[in-house]
Amino acid sequence: MAIEAVPPAAEDDDVLNPLVGRVQSMLSESQAAGQSVGLLLVHAAAIDRTDARHGFNAGDRLSNRIAGVLRTKALRKNDSIEILSRDEFACILRPLSSEGIAMLAAQRVMTLLGATPLDIGGKSELADIAIGIAMFPDHGPDAESLLQRAKHALHTARGHRDRIWIYEPQAASSAVDQSQYVARMRLALDQNSLTLHYMPQASLRTGRLTGAEALLRWTDEVLGFVSPYAAVQAAETAGLIDRLTQWIITSAVQQCAEFQAIDPEFTVSVNVSPSNLREPDLPLFIDRALRTWDVNSNNLVVEITESAMMNDPNAATEALRELKSHGVKLSIDDFGTGYSSMYYLAQLPLDELKIDMSFVRTMLEVPINAKIVRSLVELAHNLELSVVAEGVENEAIMHALAHLNCDHMQGYYLGKAMPAADLAARLRQQVQSK
Repeated sequence: MAIEAVPPAAEDDDVLNPLVGRVQSMLSESQAAGQSVGLLLVHAAAIDRTDARHGFNAGDRLSNRIAGVLRTKALRKNDSIEILSRDEFACILRPLSSEGIAMLAAQRVMTLLGATPLDIGGKSELADIAIGIAMFPDHGPDAESLLQRAKHALHTARGHRDRIWIYEPQAASSAVDQSQYVARMRLALDQNSLTLHYMPQASLRTGRLTGAEALLRWTDEVLGFVSPYAAVQAAETAGLIDRLTQWIITSAVQQCAEFQAIDPEFTVSVNVSPSNLREPDLPLFIDRALRTWDVNSNNLVVEITESAMMNDPNAATEALRELKSHGVKLSIDDFGTGYSSMYYLAQLPLDELKIDMSFVRTMLEVPINAKIVRSLVELAHNLELSVVAEGVENEAIMHALAHLNCDHMQGYYLGKAMPAADLAARLRQQVQSK
């Protein structure tokens, strides 16, 4: 994982004006012939990280390899490619009969570049791409507006599971000015103004606190309170998700050292994103953090969502096994909301399964949800996994879960996510009351 992923190069007029002119010429020709045009905007997030891993100019070599694959393997004879910057490429598809053909072209690009490592001087790198799609004339009447709308789609694609998105006018018109969030996120990281709060977890057998989930909190002097989802989106857009994740891991491990001093078995859980999971340096970074703060690896739980895991199960399996080799515990989060294969679930080196709160909160009112919770608890135990039920909001749900032999719970019944000092005080009180 790079120390800091640099965002895509700024679009200065010297770069954009010739590009806009060339694209406009193609659009005019297609319009005269009564043809539609598709624009794929391809962003490769790995290029700047490649410089940090393999030395100066390695990112340029990766950029050249990506451009070569697009020219020779991904596009049709009449299609063309324009290089916007070293990590952003505009693919012009003409003629185009439908959005479906544009989506097929994007999926071909994703197959060639999204899952297959590229050789750069004897070293292999995944491009880590996202693709935004816009159509002429449906989404934009000229080159400048078409490029702008492809960028809107690209922004959405970065946070989407499939990493491909077609421009949606309604969504774009209601979108927040993402550039402001990006700028404020960079400043927050520079000034160390982010914080973590901790959602307590407790044993359903003893009622005692056993761990906590670290949750990002960002209150900005300009933006006000920013939801964790919006914060992660801003970091993804800015190319700062690695840096944000490093900050979260470092802060959580440092705090875990204090919790560990109070209760040696207390665990802290951290979430990693799909793009984090693709980073080969993540396990080493976590290992260094644990060693720096003298934290037992068993006290750290790494959570990955079910949907992220199933997006690329082979890669997820490899990444999780590497993490497991460093001794940390592994948890699958929001379980029951995705489409997990039982085969992959059995193969992964997991320690814990977290049942999504959408089932737990309503299990007393919705009989089918109670059956789902019971089935998930039994499934997890059959796979020798510990179970955490999220969304426990009252005593009745707690007792129902205990009756099902669920292992742990978290939710508002125990308390909302709180500052570390407040949780440490509760933990000290618990230890003293033994």
